[in-house]
Amino acid sequence: MTGSIDNLILRHAYCDTLVERKTNSINLARRLELPVKIIQETVKELIKNGSLAKKDEDNISLTEFGRKQISVVMTGGVFDLIHIGHIFTLKQAKLLGDVLVVVITTDNNVRKLKKREPTNSQRDRAQVIAHIKDVDVAVIGNEGDFILTVKQIMPDIIALGYDQKFNEEDLMNKLRENKLEHIKIIRLNQYVPGKSTSKIMQEIIQKNIRM
Repeated sequence: MTGSIDNLILRHAYCDTLVERKTNSINLARRLELPVKIIQETVKELIKNGSLAKKDEDNISLTEFGRKQISVVMTGGVFDLIHIGHIFTLKQAKLLGDVLVVVITTDNNVRKLKKREPTNSQRDRAQVIAHIKDVDVAVIGNEGDFILTVKQIMPDIIALGYDQKFNEEDLMNKLRENKLEHIKIIRLNQYVPGKSTSKIMQEIIQKNIRM
């Protein structure tokens, strides 16, 4: 993870709020692999300039001012069987901002959208995605209302996969209705070879049948 120490700390503080994890100098030093003293001094300055706030002796939080100093990109999908097309998409999305938040489609919504059972549970899919280099944090989406997920994350940019069934105009109208018109919508490019989870699953099934 690259960036100034200030920026890295603000990014981690933001991600911690999404997964309800404590932010403190010891945890930050471990994750960033930096001396605790350097983190403590930087945190002190960030509190002084209003980017962070001290919640208690063992927890700090990102302020509204601090949040404005980082750009957050939100993208999402099922991510059931990870392939090179997914990696390409996530790399594109990460280039758009400082923090990449990936929203994982719930198991129930997979059943509705794909008309099949997910191969892996929403929890497992989230854990796998969270370990991909370009992903800062993975969260499980809201079961019924996409806008509730947007309000939880409050991204600066929503990055849509090339084949995601979102109508940009309809989505923009929903954002306006909820006073979220400041959020930009960007449609990502397709990975040229055209790998998809559905094609991979079909290939697996066909190979097994032949065996």
